[in-house]
Amino acid sequence: MTDKVKEIKENIEKFLSESIDHQNKHIDYILLDPNTNETYVLASDGVDEAIEFTPYSKNYEGGYINVPEWDYNFDYYIYNYLEEGKQIVYMTDEVHYGIWNSIHELYPDDIDYKDGVQMYLQYCADNGITKEYLDGKTGFDTPDIMKHFEGLAINETMKYKGYIIEADDLNVDNPKENLVNIYESKQDFKNRECVETVSLNTVGLKQNIRDYIDEFYTDKSVIESDKAYFTFVLGYDLLNDMLSKSSTPENDVSYDFCNMVAGEFLKSDEYKNEKYSAYEMLEKWVNDNKNYIKTQHSLFIGETPEKNKTRKLCNGMYVMDVGYRNKQPVALVEKNTDYGIEYIIAFNYKIDNDRIDWAYGYYYNDNLSKAKQDFEKVLSGGNLSDTFNKNKKDKER
Repeated sequence: MTDKVKEIKENIEKFLSESIDHQNKHIDYILLDPNTNETYVLASDGVDEAIEFTPYSKNYEGGYINVPEWDYNFDYYIYNYLEEGKQIVYMTDEVHYGIWNSIHELYPDDIDYKDGVQMYLQYCADNGITKEYLDGKTGFDTPDIMKHFEGLAINETMKYKGYIIEADDLNVDNPKENLVNIYESKQDFKNRECVETVSLNTVGLKQNIRDYIDEFYTDKSVIESDKAYFTFVLGYDLLNDMLSKSSTPENDVSYDFCNMVAGEFLKSDEYKNEKYSAYEMLEKWVNDNKNYIKTQHSLFIGETPEKNKTRKLCNGMYVMDVGYRNKQPVALVEKNTDYGIEYIIAFNYKIDNDRIDWAYGYYYNDNLSKAKQDFEKVLSGGNLSDTFNKNKKDKER
């Protein structure tokens, strides 16, 4: 509540206490128009008398208008205002209890401003107004109306098509929208490594998230099914000749490598091409990336570079060691710069034509000892989110 709103509340409370006609009334709620900073205040005796202080009532005697009992309803006096963009800045627990009962009885068929109801439920979700809270405050058995809530409270998560989606803060540039973080897995969510952050309409946020995922993301259950098929095709057909001639032709090693390659294909434009069959596009992608696949296979089985040896690349880069964290390729890289040697742990790296790229990395300046220590930690399945205060940079070489 801002200082101005507090001042308005105190002035109205003083007016009520000093008025012979309104001493029995108290403020039920205050709504604020963020665009004009004007307030809409309702005061009542809790039974059958109510008065309203609004920008339009200032010209009336006393600065308020009477609200007839027969005329007052939450639909017009609250949900309607919320749809217009006004915000709740104060509301008594008794009013909340009344609203919950009203929504329980009337929603959705007998309420006109349904988006306003969703905005109210969003307010409750973000401010801890729950059935348990109201039961404790009023001593009554409050009907639970959150089953009607189509939004997502700030910091709350939902799962859809294999993704974890988290509601973040309101968009400062558009208060009618929430920032939404999309994660590919529980581990990514734990590491705070989201795929992207988008801004979606707050009203009906859950459905807006579903619609967005439907439009821009592939169902991960479908992806996993496709990945299993591509792994099989690669192992028994397209890469069979290379794998059978390998120094490590064991089935489990070959499977892991094909599974990794299949994952790379899933990220390609060829995979998204629906004009041809999945097999045809996989075959084309393999033919177009033969050198890359051979290089990755050598790294995968430890032939190039040799374990704990370095492989020289362009731009003063050396691959010192390679490995995997949960099938995620990781490399320990040495880079010669104008300021000296820098050591990097590179995640999701690729090597093509003596050029290395990675999705993100941890940078150690010339501290080789710590870089090696953290690299072993990563190979054991650990993460480095807390290894420095500020260490992770998105970077491409």
